[in-house]
This record gives sequence, C-alpha cells and structure tokens, in this order.
Amino acid sequence: MSADGNPTKSPLSRAAMIAERQRRSPLWRVIHLLGSLKLALVLLGTIAIAIATATFTEAHFDSGVARAWIYKAPWFIAWLAVLCINLFAVTLTRLPWQRKHTGFIITHYGIILLLIGAVIGSRLGFEGNVTLRTDGQPQRKIVTDRSCIQVESPSDSYLYLMPLETRFLHTSVASPKYLPVPGTSLRIGIEAVSEHLSPQPHLAPASGKAGGTGVLLDFSSGMMKQTLHVGLSTGEGSPGTYDFFGRAALTMASNAAALPTHDPNNKKPWLDLIPASDGKSLEYRLGRGASVTSSGNLHEEDLLPLGWADWRLHVSQIAKNSAVVTTPAPDESGAENGVPGFRAFLSNPEGEKSTPLWVASGGVVPLVLGKEMVRIGYGLELRPIPFSIALVDFEVPRDEGTETPSDFQATVRFKNTKTGAEKEGLIRMNHPASYPGGLLANMTGFNYKFSQAEWNPRDLKETTLQVLYDPGWLPKWIGSLAICVGIATMFYIRPRE
Repeated sequence: MSADGNPTKSPLSRAAMIAERQRRSPLWRVIHLLGSLKLALVLLGTIAIAIATATFTEAHFDSGVARAWIYKAPWFIAWLAVLCINLFAVTLTRLPWQRKHTGFIITHYGIILLLIGAVIGSRLGFEGNVTLRTDGQPQRKIVTDRSCIQVESPSDSYLYLMPLETRFLHTSVASPKYLPVPGTSLRIGIEAVSEHLSPQPHLAPASGKAGGTGVLLDFSSGMMKQTLHVGLSTGEGSPGTYDFFGRAALTMASNAAALPTHDPNNKKPWLDLIPASDGKSLEYRLGRGASVTSSGNLHEEDLLPLGWADWRLHVSQIAKNSAVVTTPAPDESGAENGVPGFRAFLSNPEGEKSTPLWVASGGVVPLVLGKEMVRIGYGLELRPIPFSIALVDFEVPRDEGTETPSDFQATVRFKNTKTGAEKEGLIRMNHPASYPGGLLANMTGFNYKFSQAEWNPRDLKETTLQVLYDPGWLPKWIGSLAICVGIATMFYIRPRE
C-alpha cells in the first residue's frame, strides 16, 4: 500500500504494462524507438567526434572554419534537434512517472533547455566590435565577424543582404554558384574566389589631358619570392611616381625637363622613364644620388637588372593615350597579402552573361548586362542596434613610475533612439558595461555587453569595444541549473520508500 492508501504496482506489473503499451500502440512504439539508448549513444558519439574535430580545427586553423563546417552547419543543428527529441522521448517512456524519476526528468529537460539556448544564441545572437572616438559621431551599427554580400536590386533600389563566406565556396567557370537578385529574374554568378585580392594596375584608353603614355612594370625578386606590379602614366590623374618600399624612387615624365633633379647627397637609387617618340618604347636612366649608372631604351617584354639586390624590371605593356586604372585582382606575388573576394557576373534567363569582375571585401562593383545594372558589395556584416553609443572619454592609467597600463577606462553614453533617454556606462578591464542593463535584461539575455578590446597608444581619442549579444542566455542558464539540481536529486536526495 502507498502512503495515501492506494495499492502500488510491483516492478513486474509496471514492466508488463509498458510492454503491453508498446505492443498495442504504434505511437508508443515510435516513442520507445526515439528514446532508445542505442540512438542516444549514436547521437552522443557523433556529437563528441564533431566537437573534437572542431576543437582541432580551431587550434590549427581558425574559429571561422569550425563555426562554418560544424557548430553552425545545418547537419549539426539537425543532429542536436534529434538529440533533444531523444531526450524528451526517453522521459515519456518512464510514464507514469514516479518520485524516483524526479532527478532523471529534471536532468534530461535541463539538457534540452541548454541545447535550445545554445541554438538560439548561435542563430539570433552575435559577437562583434565597434570603434569609437571622443571627437567622432555616435555609432548605431556593429561590425560582426560574418561576411555578407550586399545587392542593390534594380526593381526597387533597395539594398539586400545575404550571408556569404567566400573561403568555403567551391566554384569554377564551368560550375558557378548563383545568387538571386531580389525582385528580378536576374542572377549573380560567382565563378572564382580568392583570399588574397589586392589592387592591381592596368591600362585603359583615355582621351584629352587624362590620356598619356602609360606603362605596366613588373618588379620581381627571387630572394624575396615576390612580384610587384606598378602602373605609371604621363596623363593627368594617373600616377607618375612610385615609392619602391622607401628604398628607391620611380619617376615617369613626358620629357627630360619634367624629371626631378637628383640630390647628390641622397644616395637612394632611382629610375627615370621617358616615352620615346615612337610611343612603343621608353628611354630610361638608372642611377644613385646624382650619378647615372646606366641608360638606354626599353621595349615591351624587355628585362632590366636594377642592381637593387636581385630585383629585375620587366616591361609588361606600353600604350599611348592611356590612363592607369586600379582594380582588385588575385595577388600572385606569393606574399599572401590582400583581402578576400570573388569574381562575379550578371546573367539573365536567356543565358546571357556580363563581363566578370572581381569584387573585393569593402568594395562595391557595378555589374552591367544590356540595360540592366546591379551594384554588389562584399564585406563584414554591419548589424544595426536599437540605440546609439558614443565615447565620452578614454583614459589609460599607468603603473606608478612606468608606462605600463594598469587599466583601461572608457566612459560611453548610450541613447535610446525612440525615447531619447540617455545612460552613461564605465568600461574597465574585466568590467563590461551593458545596455539596457538592469536585472530583467541581464536575466533574459536581451542585453548588449561592451568590453574593452583594442586601443591605439598613439591616439587616446580612439578605442575599440567588443560587443556581445546572446538572447539564448536564459534557457542556457536555467538548463545548466536544472542539470545540477537533477544530478543532485538522483545521487543525494533519495525518495522515501
């Protein structure tokens, strides 16, 4: 008999009842299948392997690769969802619950809450940074670590944002990746990607004063394993000089009288170029100080040893009535400089394509196909926030008698854009400021936390703050607490017989 006078079921009769329930009901058979221990072991084993792989990836590559391929991958989210179903189903298999199941149920539901909070934080939360100046304007956007493409639709001139990580794309000219242009039947095709785009010069036809004799020069060094591309022109608006790493000076002028006079006390080497009268060659003078070490003529494809270590000059192109235009292109120097980007074209349903152009991070490029034009940009996501933040003051206290910083103190002002209400916060080392702050915002996780990230020792009017927003904090906190309570209940609080 139970304490309330009702008869209790023996373990045998309970097991028989559960077996009979499975035999008669297809629904209960599915519930027991989803809550099986074998399925739980497969799910947990796969997740453990995935997390171990992600940890190895973060240590040997970077966190972005781990997030893209594992933590934020659709298959990993789906796997966590199946795990939650397994945890929920296994609690149903214990129905009708008894007091001895209390810790078991609390622990399993705590794990489910923890996983739900993690997914919410991953999908809706973000981490980024914002750079502020005491003499600058308040900021209302946060730079996140998520890359995206910005498309201006010709149908409504609205800017559309779509996530795009170029380093995880596998594209080719034969198999491009297509993105829709909202509001139209046009598509953007991405046929190549590069992690190292840098400004590369080329010659374009020009007229009037903008047009002159232009030249493309390639400087290469076997010792440094580097190739440098330089464009010079005698036309207005195009570069006529180039500073070669601060160690040499290049100058191109329309005639000898326009060339600079070299200081005999300045021993830095120099190279002067003058277009020949035929427009197909160059006259050159190579020297140091006021002395000329060599001179002569250069034609296209000529090579000239410069005497600057092992640097050699290659004349790639000479053209009259041209100007130097700089566009992004893959850096083939081997130095792995530049920014990420992709080569894209515009296509229509008839299969027509525009001229492919490189789009570098931070740049905007127009793609033109017939009468249609679509502007696209690429870069880190700028996420708007419902308030503004301004830097009021920034101080760096020092340890007594030294220049070693002892703390960082940034005074910021938050302003609600709807009500105009203002609030000041002090950000110190290991002491972030939050907005809107307060117990409710901190408990729910709908709170923006700002902490010190970077600072400029040469300019104390500027500082960079790290921003964290995690709306999944509350279910993660409750889930973690429930797990602890459930484990304590199972092992330390035994129900009375």
